[in-house]
Amino acid sequence: MIECPPHRCTPLSPATIRRIHFAIRGVFTAAERWGWINRNPAEIARKPRQPAPEPQPPTVEQAARIIEAAWGEDVSWGTLVWLVMVTGVRRAELLAMRWNRIDLAAAKMNVRRNWVNGQEKDTKTHQMRRISLDPATVEVLAEHRARYEHDMEQLGEQPKEDAFLFSYRPLRDRPADPSGVTHRYDRMCTKLGIDSHLHALRHYSATELLTAGVDLRTVAGRLGHAGGGATTLKVYAAWVGESDRRAAEILGGRMLRPKSGDAN
Repeated sequence: MIECPPHRCTPLSPATIRRIHFAIRGVFTAAERWGWINRNPAEIARKPRQPAPEPQPPTVEQAARIIEAAWGEDVSWGTLVWLVMVTGVRRAELLAMRWNRIDLAAAKMNVRRNWVNGQEKDTKTHQMRRISLDPATVEVLAEHRARYEHDMEQLGEQPKEDAFLFSYRPLRDRPADPSGVTHRYDRMCTKLGIDSHLHALRHYSATELLTAGVDLRTVAGRLGHAGGGATTLKVYAAWVGESDRRAAEILGGRMLRPKSGDAN
């Protein structure tokens, strides 16, 4: 007779408990709206506190090494990493990007969709946003477009405006696998000896802009944060403080301090 090993109970993680509470609260909210119950008991339930966000973006020196390594592997891969770094878009948003949402003449990127679980869906906030592109990024994308057109010519096909920017399929009719992109980035950083993940490049974009003094609403708009900057402030409070300190130095440096009235 084989006995089962002793069971050790382990508690659910706080994040799991919050997700379960969110689902249960939604069910009870619907029941209350339909008149099945008089009140939502999930509203008074005590759930674990949400931990304070602690973004860990790569340093400027690490970011430069990451870009150089990505370009060394493959120019298309380097282009993908570059775009995440300079635009701060989410992985799912970038993989859903099609050429008809890139306006090189106007230097704009239209973020409209997500690629999630093998399907194209709305963005996380269900809002479209237009991101301005700097001249270097426009040049990077123009070269990426030229490579795409060359590949289509080699296949005897016409370039299509609804083709995906990043795809491993010859006709670019399906985006690259999200997990594959994440794992490739992780492997690259491991080789470099840098502790980073793809989402950290989004943090890098945000923190560099805030540290440079770009206003909170503009940064929030580029990241696609809802709430007019409330989410951005919550996540990047430390960098907002640094930006505020630099703003104070700029103002103070432009003022001439008057002499004290009791000076001899």
